[in-house]
Amino acid sequence: MESEREYVIRYGLLGDFGRFRPAVPVDCRRGDLAVVRSPRGLEVGHVLCSATPQHDRFLPAATAGTLLRLATEEDTRAANRARRLGQEVFDEARRRAETLTLPVEVIDVEVLLDSDHVILHFVRWADGDLRDLVSTLSKLFSMHVLLQDLTKADPAHEEHGCGSCGSGGCGSGGCGSGGCGTGGCSSAKADDVRAYFAALREKMQNHTRTPLL
Repeated sequence: MESEREYVIRYGLLGDFGRFRPAVPVDCRRGDLAVVRSPRGLEVGHVLCSATPQHDRFLPAATAGTLLRLATEEDTRAANRARRLGQEVFDEARRRAETLTLPVEVIDVEVLLDSDHVILHFVRWADGDLRDLVSTLSKLFSMHVLLQDLTKADPAHEEHGCGSCGSGGCGSGGCGSGGCGTGGCSSAKADDVRAYFAALREKMQNHTRTPLL
């Protein structure tokens, strides 16, 4: 039945994708923009295809999120506002991290469609307590701050032999000191990590941040 159709939708800066069940009957086509409620919150995603029984192997129906609607002009404006706000959060996060002398490099941020949640993408090269950074940003922008540690995915970081505190979204109050051993990276290596991800972010700005709405 049309009302039972589900869709595979890509969302987020890292290109995550999932299975989404429409809240009301809707006919989507590949490339359509849709407003979804993902595990992260309310955001805009790109429809890839209709979900089929073959998708059950890696996208179980039980884990389906909710497809609320096809994106409207108001959703487009909200997404554009979120992008602009994201740049402000990014700039402030980098300033605060430097002021707090945290061993992290902020790579990018995502403000979700509701402008109540922001995801901070970062890498680290040593142990550090990020709670002050999260608390400050949360109060300043009146948003819930989630952390996405990209350290494990950093080939330069692996080459330098540092451990990782793990990846995933920590709540605004749940991030303590991570898992990199202190003293494991020299300042020169930290500079290498910064340079690597500065170049990566420039590529992301040229490609990922190209307006899609």
